[in-house]
This record gives sequence, C-alpha cells and structure tokens, in this order.
Amino acid sequence: MLSMSDIKQRIKSIQETQQITKAMHLISSSKVKKALHKYESNKAYQEKVRFTLKDILKHSESIEHQYLEHNEGDRAAYVVISADKGLAGGYNHNILNLALSHMQDKTEKYILTVGYMGRDFFTREGYMVDVEFLHTAQDPSVYNARQIAYDILDLYENRVMDEVYVAYTAFISPLKQEPRILKLLPVELEDFEDVGSMDYTADMLYLPSPREVFDRLIPEYVIGLLYSTLVQSFVSEQYARMIAMDSATKNASKMINKLTSDYNRVRQHQITQEIAEIVGGADALLGKDGEANEHW
Repeated sequence: MLSMSDIKQRIKSIQETQQITKAMHLISSSKVKKALHKYESNKAYQEKVRFTLKDILKHSESIEHQYLEHNEGDRAAYVVISADKGLAGGYNHNILNLALSHMQDKTEKYILTVGYMGRDFFTREGYMVDVEFLHTAQDPSVYNARQIAYDILDLYENRVMDEVYVAYTAFISPLKQEPRILKLLPVELEDFEDVGSMDYTADMLYLPSPREVFDRLIPEYVIGLLYSTLVQSFVSEQYARMIAMDSATKNASKMINKLTSDYNRVRQHQITQEIAEIVGGADALLGKDGEANEHW
C-alpha cells in the first residue's frame, strides 16, 4: 500500500498534467473557430472548381496534354500532411500508416512531408524524406499550398514522377475525421465520380489554345486542391486534439478521485492504528484487572 505522502505526490502530478490537457483543449477550441471559417469558405469554392473541371474534361476527351495523360509507370510522389506535434489521438497514426501502406507497391517514391510528425515517422521507417514543409501544417494558407504545388508540378513536368498523390485527413464532422489518399496528377475524368455534371452536347472552344488553357488551369486546380487538404487536415487535427484532451482531462479527474479515496482510506487506517496504539499504551500503564489501582 502506498503511503500518504506518495499518494499526495501522485495527485499533485496528475493535477498538473490535467491543467496542461485543459489548456491544450482550450487552445484547440480557439483554433477550430478560425479553421472552420476557412474550411467553409474553401469548401464552396472547391466544389465549384471540381464541378467545372469535370465538365471541361467530359467535353474535351480528344485533347492531349501532359497533365491529362495516363502514365503506365509506377513512380509516385506523395504529399503527406500530418501535424507538427502529437497528443491528438489517432490523427497522426492513421494518416501516416495509410500513406505508408499506399506507397508499398511503388517502385520509386518521392516523399514530401508537411509537419514534423510525418518527417520523423518516415525517417524511423527507413525512408528518405525528399522535401520537408515544417510549420506549414499550422498555417494552411494559399501561399504554402502554392509552394508545395510548384515542387510537385516541377517533378511531373520533367517526367520524374508518373503520379502525384496527397495523403490528408478529410473533415467529415466534429466527431469524424477520415484519412484519405487523393490523386492530384494526372487529372483524369474517373477521379470526379463523386461530382455531379450537366448533360449537354456542345463543343468546347479554347482561347488562345487548349494547351495554354490547361497549362494555366491545372496548376491552379492543384494549388486549390492542396489548400483544401491543408485546411481540412488542420481542422481535423484540432478536433482530434480537442477530443483527446477532453478524454485525458476526464480520465485525470477519475484518477484523482480514486487516489483521493485511497488517501482517505490510508489516513483512516493510520488514525485507527494510532488510536489502537494509544489505547494499548494506556492499558499497559493501567495494567490488567486494576493492578495499577492496587499498586497505588
């Protein structure tokens, strides 16, 4: 059985940890409000962009362009979006293991990590991280999305890679975040099965030319898609951390209550023992069967 001083020390330690978990919960709560505003604004824009691009692809099947060509090779680049720190439940674990599993059948892999956790994970697994985007996970901006897009577009245009994927955590609801793999390049019509379209018969007219239009359109689409994945991952991270820290705070309260009961039990046992010792001492002084009185 632990002593009273040991139990008090453990209670103090858990209370200090509980203060940290409460603070992290509040910090994530404040970040979520700003992140949700970005998410809602970007969601409507991204849905419209994907709808428009599907419509263009559906009526442009005869056009050949590097961004639209299906490549037979299995060299792939991966943009893996994780957090800069842990304590977010299974957020990092789920997305990093999904990305690792997806890239197993690729003969050549080019890994771009967003966040410290992703970099450390792939290093431990024996992979070389080609490009690191640190602190970007905490700042899901169009500027950062553009920097990532320039790197992967350069790889693709120079035929270094046949495909480009982004591994991110999709925000479904405050209670559900889902790790996903999304193909960025090449852009193919089959990637838009979840998007509706308009049915009509018409010829697309491209000015000044189809190549120049797609040279500008696809990079902007990739930048927008990357920005969307960064925003969704950030929102998902904050909600995952809120849930994890709330659970940790509640567990800490349960542990404190249990330790407090243990403390009271030990204290009661100690008081009972002291009383027994006092009574025993008094009996020893008084003697048995009134011997002390006869002595006097």
